[in-house]
Amino acid sequence: MTAVLPAEPTWQAPYLADHRVVDCTDPKAIAAAVTELNVAGGRGGVFTWDELVLEATARAAEELGLPHTSVAAVTRCRDKYATRSLMKEAGLPSPGYRLTFSADEAARAAAEFGCPVVVKPRSLAGSIGVVKAEDESGVRAAFELAAGAAYGTLPAGEGILVEEFLEGPEISVDSVVFEGNVRWVHVAEKRVGFAPYFEEVGHLVTAAAGALDPEVATLIESAHRVLAVDFGVTHAEVRLTPDGPRLIELNARLGGDLIPLISRMATGVDLVKAAAEIALGRRPELGTGDREPGGTAEIRFVYPPHDCTVREVDLSNVDGLPGVAHTTVLAPPGTRLLLPPKNPIPRLAALVAVAADEAATTRILDLAEEKVVADLAPLAV
Repeated sequence: MTAVLPAEPTWQAPYLADHRVVDCTDPKAIAAAVTELNVAGGRGGVFTWDELVLEATARAAEELGLPHTSVAAVTRCRDKYATRSLMKEAGLPSPGYRLTFSADEAARAAAEFGCPVVVKPRSLAGSIGVVKAEDESGVRAAFELAAGAAYGTLPAGEGILVEEFLEGPEISVDSVVFEGNVRWVHVAEKRVGFAPYFEEVGHLVTAAAGALDPEVATLIESAHRVLAVDFGVTHAEVRLTPDGPRLIELNARLGGDLIPLISRMATGVDLVKAAAEIALGRRPELGTGDREPGGTAEIRFVYPPHDCTVREVDLSNVDGLPGVAHTTVLAPPGTRLLLPPKNPIPRLAALVAVAADEAATTRILDLAEEKVVADLAPLAV
């Protein structure tokens, strides 16, 4: 495997036959690097799992004539206002929304919908700057927070969405899409914390979830069609309201937060391999291969109890616990972590459990989290 990276490889190194380091926000630089890596004339393809470079990668693929979600489709998915507008035009269920450019406009929109509402940036990622606001003063504060939010090189300053708040649990559905044919692979339950913010603190995938609810399946397929997403692995987020499912967003990429890893552990299907096969122009086979599905897989992210600088995170007491399938430290020594909403995704570690059912993964992860040893230096407020 070869890779185009923004910096020299670290964890990726053992998996790479070759690589190039370029500015990954520059489509022409990506295209040139891919061409150079493919100089031997083998069959090439390109895909990314990184939201920050999704549009640049799509443009590079277009320039090279390689299979990929189109630039137009990627842009529609990245722009939450465009997604909402196209869904509404097609008569598909999604939240009521208004695009606002001032706290006064946001307050008027909230009054129209009735509080609580959700206030969010138009084009960021990772739930950065997304807030549930309970009243007018909360809406105004949420607008200022969302307007000041930033995530890497993603665009800001394009307006703030105010949306009706939808009651009900939130799920994600990951699908494999080839030549417009959408095949769902798993449904994940999303764990959210740090209210009134929407920090994703974990996910759960169950192999024996059964068939996808027909209403959800129709919504997912229709959203792909309306947004013109016809190639790749996608990650849709759906709220299950008392009035039926509502699309929150459709991401034209692999799910984040190691969701492909827990999906493979639970279902046996390798979504990363599927994405690579699609990038090579092949219809992916979704069999489980030689790996037996594990039943239920859950990932939990460990957060500090307060703002801090990390001295050390030690998982040695966690590794080897029955049912713990994977652990990783996410904050090396010297990392400065600020809790939401001050810092995006301030995580100490990730813990993955595989078991027969959700109750068992919960028990395993509760014990594992207790055994995480974190040496943290508190930061003054």
